[in-house]
Amino acid sequence: MKTLVSMQDLSCLGKCSLTVIHPTVSAMGVPCAVLPTALLSTHTAFPGPVVRDLSDFARPALDHWQSIGAEFGGILTGYLATPDQAELALELYDRFGDGLIVHDPAMGDHGRLYSGMGPEMVAAHRRLCERADLILPNLTEGAWLSGVPYEDRTDLDFCRRIATELLKNVKAVLLTGYAPTPDTVGFYYSDGRTEFAHAAPRYPRSCHGTGDLFAAVTTGAILRGLTVPEAARLAAEFVHRSIANTGKDSRFGVAFEGELGWLAEKCRMLNA
Repeated sequence: MKTLVSMQDLSCLGKCSLTVIHPTVSAMGVPCAVLPTALLSTHTAFPGPVVRDLSDFARPALDHWQSIGAEFGGILTGYLATPDQAELALELYDRFGDGLIVHDPAMGDHGRLYSGMGPEMVAAHRRLCERADLILPNLTEGAWLSGVPYEDRTDLDFCRRIATELLKNVKAVLLTGYAPTPDTVGFYYSDGRTEFAHAAPRYPRSCHGTGDLFAAVTTGAILRGLTVPEAARLAAEFVHRSIANTGKDSRFGVAFEGELGWLAEKCRMLNA
């Protein structure tokens, strides 16, 4: 099985990014290497996390991997601590990007960019999107990246408008947050030739880290041979099951661990 390498932040408390991506992808039978972009005392849903930029670690790590002949069948990039880290991601693509490249432009939600992020970060993520085989923005991130004015809409027409603009410069778009009705939620996919929309009953609360789970399962499932729509449907079901397992206090992230056995069995069935 091809190894995936994920370039993300590492939050010491609160499940998200690498602390959910590594175990989830590994449970799918896909070996997972990591390249941390930053070390955070907690994830950003908590106020005032201590953040250590790990850019000075990343490039020597790439040098070392290259010196030992490391090879990766897939790359999943996401959160950047600074806009300059786009250069590190591009180096990762250049050195090891012979296989699948997926980018999750984690920078905003609900119509706003996350605290401390501005136009330079949007431009940085846009550069990575243009290199990726598949991008996984939510509707907010899709609007910022495409230049389509954000609206408080989740319908198919709005998704198509965003995807149409993005596909002028990217290969394929998987937009999360598509919701044709208030009690459903799902995703919209387009590569300019085919499109696919899927929505399922919405769980009545959200949890931090679910976007990272969705990206992890989607990427791992593609490496296991599923199409993008098939992979995304599996990811959506896994996220829904994980949210259902999460207690009332979801500040520390989604309780995905109890569903890893279910996910592993789903992946074993792919080779049955």
